[in-house]
Amino acid sequence: MQPQALNFRLCFYMSFLFLGLGVQLPFLPLWLADRGLSTPGIAAVLSGQIIIRTFGAPLGTFLADRYGRPILLIRLGAFLCAASYFLLSFMTGFTNIFLVAVLASVFLSPVGPIAENFAIVESARMGLDYGRQRLWASVSFILGTLISGFALEWLDTSKAVLLIAVSYAALAAAGFVLPDRRRQKSKTEEAPAIVRPQDVLQLFRARSFVIFLVAVSLAQGSHALLYGFGSLHWEQLGHAKAMIGILWGIGVCAEVVFFFFSGRLIPPFAPISLIIAGCLAGVVRWTVTAFDPALWLLMPLQALHALTFALVHFGTLHFLMQNVPERLRNSAQGLYAACSAGLVMMLATALAGPLFDEFAGRAYLAMAAMSALAAGLAFQVRISPKAPEARDTSSSRQS
Repeated sequence: MQPQALNFRLCFYMSFLFLGLGVQLPFLPLWLADRGLSTPGIAAVLSGQIIIRTFGAPLGTFLADRYGRPILLIRLGAFLCAASYFLLSFMTGFTNIFLVAVLASVFLSPVGPIAENFAIVESARMGLDYGRQRLWASVSFILGTLISGFALEWLDTSKAVLLIAVSYAALAAAGFVLPDRRRQKSKTEEAPAIVRPQDVLQLFRARSFVIFLVAVSLAQGSHALLYGFGSLHWEQLGHAKAMIGILWGIGVCAEVVFFFFSGRLIPPFAPISLIIAGCLAGVVRWTVTAFDPALWLLMPLQALHALTFALVHFGTLHFLMQNVPERLRNSAQGLYAACSAGLVMMLATALAGPLFDEFAGRAYLAMAAMSALAAGLAFQVRISPKAPEARDTSSSRQS
């Protein structure tokens, strides 16, 4: 396949990747309330979806590595997620809703990590700009939110889950534009190596990989207070709902602009250096936000989302590509997703609630501390010897 043809296909697929998430995040809670769930019940369902990522993402990405069919996995995962949300539209009662909603999250959790790994690896192989592809995923989130918002002005709230199902069905269909390439055997192998669970666990034998994983998870987890209570905090400061929407939009738009120009950062800068820079930007962002800045300052602080999220994420993907054997990269992506968007985000969100109740905006100082710790750990990786997991010894472990 010609590079430009592959680039178009990757951009097309990315333009659907977060479409469903753009519908799900703002409107699933409304649907749950429409079904009669209490506030604690809604929180339990949403928390269950987050917690299950800790298990679903590594399992799905491991299967992609084991069988060497990542594209088949993301097509199937998106389809089963869409089917689960369609089934959810018929559910009543907390227990049934909880089980089906968590099931949908299981199927969805490995799709993003596998898709992003495929895109960044194929882009590097074909000389393409991954950032120009990834920006369409951010755009798809905006479109999902806007389109569903307008649609639900005309449709009943009970139809929100069907919109989520349709969005993920569109993602499953978009997966058919991607080439379903099987993993190729190396010159020293008689057949492609079968990935085993112990091969993935081998990654944790490298101290630098563990420190790296903790660092980037803390960096992403530092957004927990903003994601969970940012809108409430701004409303308490007297900002209108329209302005709150603009502030969120600034963050996503800054993310899109970053990905448009991100191709210029690699190879001039090492991925771990980019991660350190993003963590330090987090220290600045959360520290200033903690002191309830005026609107003229809050806007550029929101634009720092390009660094605190996007730069760290971009550096993480490139670090994994450079330091993890190809046959284990999907699994490494799954571990990153499980820790950053699953375990650490869940714990940080649980911590953020009581802190916000007690200290209001000053609670952001805890997020600044998380960013500072992440920067220190990333610097430790920066000065450490090259990680042993970068050497693919799969041919010596053939059974």
